Amino acid sequence: MMRKVIAMGCLLLAGVSARAQAQGGEQLFLVPPAGWTIVAHDVKNNAEMTELTPPSQTAQNWTDKLKVELIQGKPLADVQTVLTSLIKAVHEDCDDIGAGQAQIAAENGYDTGIRAVACPKTKANPHGEIGLLKVILGRDRTYVISRLWSGKPYDKDKIPLPPQATQEWLSFMSKVVVCDPRDAKHPCPPTR
Repeated sequence: MMRKVIAMGCLLLAGVSARAQAQGGEQLFLVPPAGWTIVAHDVKNNAEMTELTPPSQTAQNWTDKLKVELIQGKPLADVQTVLTSLIKAVHEDCDDIGAGQAQIAAENGYDTGIRAVACPKTKANPHGEIGLLKVILGRDRTYVISRLWSGKPYDKDKIPLPPQATQEWLSFMSKVVVCDPRDAKHPCPPTR
């Protein structure tokens, strides 16, 4: 279901060195959860997708996943439109969905939006999924970052994600930033 979300451009995990900043260009700073590793990476045309999971989980057999997708090139739609298209893609793979209100804002000078989506039961397999999607419209590409959970099907009114996980996801997303050392309006966070 959420695996279908649009594939997008190049991944730069934070913890990047000052050398990466010196190279210039728009950059995604993202610190994955401790111990998580890359389980999938794919590049097609102008799109790139990277997936990470905790140890002992795989791209096919996962409960928790971080997905980073980028589309190279100037964004062609606004944040609300991108989020709506992502929710429609999820709905195609689900018997029913629930989606929270989109939260649209500017972060570090870039248009950004975040939205939660729940798929109580996927059509393809007997699983339910939950996702928190963040879209950032950069100058050079569009970024979609997704925190995902997959488990047993559930009732749409009884989301199985514990409140502490929801808070951890929101905290994680608040630290995901796009920056551009070429432009003072988009400063990069300091690196160690």
